[in-house]
Amino acid sequence: MRRGIVLGLTMWVWCVALGQAQAGPWLFSVDEKKSEFDFEVTLDLGLIDETDDDSTRVKGTIIAELEPDEDPETIRITHVDAQPTKSKLQLKYSFGPFGILGKANFTMTDFRIMLEPEDAGEAAELDEDGYFNQTENVPTMTGLVKYNVDTAAVKRKGEIDLSDPEEMPEDAPEAEPFDVEGQLTWNGDVRVLTFDFDIEQELKSDDFKGITVLVTAKGTIVARGERLVIEQPVLTIAPIDGGGLRLSWEPGDYVIEAATEVTFAEPEIIELDEGQAEYVDKPSGDQPQRFYRLRSR
Repeated sequence: MRRGIVLGLTMWVWCVALGQAQAGPWLFSVDEKKSEFDFEVTLDLGLIDETDDDSTRVKGTIIAELEPDEDPETIRITHVDAQPTKSKLQLKYSFGPFGILGKANFTMTDFRIMLEPEDAGEAAELDEDGYFNQTENVPTMTGLVKYNVDTAAVKRKGEIDLSDPEEMPEDAPEAEPFDVEGQLTWNGDVRVLTFDFDIEQELKSDDFKGITVLVTAKGTIVARGERLVIEQPVLTIAPIDGGGLRLSWEPGDYVIEAATEVTFAEPEIIELDEGQAEYVDKPSGDQPQRFYRLRSR
């Protein structure tokens, strides 16, 4: 939620900035040289099953909300977009001795492990060394899966877009929540986020009848961060004849909060029309000072 905050007095106007520079959202870029994960897929055909794996470096971005003013300090990872540096993850299977029962191939392209804000766990506390554990995060796996299963029991060939909800059956199992166990540290003046993950998800499709596909991704991510600069709405206050105040701003979808104390413990909400860019207020005589802030709806 964005806020522009100003203080209006009878004779002058003060601008007030609240909070520390480190608070708020941070954007972390994954260090490809230090981040990797192992990718494992098990194909269970009922009477027989086989597992193959691949490994890759990782690229991507992470957004985390940091609250250094809290005691203890907290972190909440709200967004993850992790992608393999390999263009393809390729898996091969041989069922039975020397493959006498059949073979299978799986190829995944544009694979991503994602975490959206609505699926992220609650904020986690950092200990004195920066360690934390954010629990109950529900991941999403996306990408294009091409498969060719040729066995005595099952013969299937095709592709599935994991990003397309229409290709997933209604009874598809939900992804299992996972924990983010990590550490937030400083390297000079740069924030460094390191965490481990272990994600397991069963892929289900009408095309996979007779096959259980279990995907596991385990790895470590190291990322360097910088504070996200969010453009704040600027609120300008000027006195007008008759003792009133003219508040103005760039058009947007806002409300104004007014209060007699800078804490805004009991603010008065002033509703604005969408696109409105000006408001005139006339503080009463028993209010020697008024504080105003512009807030996005």
